[in-house]
Amino acid sequence: MNDTETLKGLIEMAVERHQTSARQLAFKAQDAGLKITYTTLNQIRSNTYKSVPGDQTIRAIAWLAGVEDSVAFTAAGQPVPGPPLADELPPGADNLSPKSRKAVVEMVRVLVDLETTSNDTRTILETGREHDRHKLDKFKADMRAERDSWDANDPDGSKQKTLDNLRQAALARDGETSEDAVITELHGDEARSIPVPPRERLAAHPKVKTRREQLDDEGASDD
Repeated sequence: MNDTETLKGLIEMAVERHQTSARQLAFKAQDAGLKITYTTLNQIRSNTYKSVPGDQTIRAIAWLAGVEDSVAFTAAGQPVPGPPLADELPPGADNLSPKSRKAVVEMVRVLVDLETTSNDTRTILETGREHDRHKLDKFKADMRAERDSWDANDPDGSKQKTLDNLRQAALARDGETSEDAVITELHGDEARSIPVPPRERLAAHPKVKTRREQLDDEGASDD
């Protein structure tokens, strides 16, 4: 994994870059006007940081590692912030009345919430699709393994042929048909490989006379 893909990797880059400890890195960032503590640095390095890193923390790590802010925000899994919104407000914004200021702040808060919810929903959907894709890939792999195993144990295709015949017989028994359904007679070893149902399961069916028995009956009636 590239060191720039995680905040932990960026901190390791900063340690290597400055040849110093996390404590000294925090002091260097603070001297440069950036806010971060060595406790935060150590927790991120040890994967024990439980909070969501704030913008100031991410910017400090970027500065220490010598990379653009956008690299650090991407590593943190957060969108890259634009320039400060206050810098884009029109002249006279600072002269708004308290009531107008409150209305502006509330409007911005609503927009932030909407975009955050939209991003969270998109992440959930993408995660769900990824999970489904992995499930589908696993299913396909299992089916390929099952097919390869079947092929290895059925080199001449006899098992598959027997299975097809059983399926067709079941369709005929249940009164179902398919365009390619055919009845195939089995003889010899092929026939012996199919288990015969017990007699009690056949008792409800009338006996079907063979052609020889039919001829015998016709001969007896002529006498």
